[in-house]
Amino acid sequence: MYNEDGDYVGARYTVSYEGYLFDGDTEGINFHDIDSWEEVYSLMVAYRDIITVKHNEYDVTWEKGEWF
Repeated sequence: MYNEDGDYVGARYTVSYEGYLFDGDTEGINFHDIDSWEEVYSLMVAYRDIITVKHNEYDVTWEKGEWF
């Protein structure tokens, strides 16, 4: 995600979940910053009940099938 000046200010989405899903995950809650909606959407479909997605630009969160 970029600001008005074109400077990178962070990822558009942050995906979080507890446990091990990907290489490099640790015990407890894991976080991954992702810019691609397609990648986030595929995770939402595949891991619907265990992941949380935060949209960092609009400050909304998707959890258990709903945005709030």
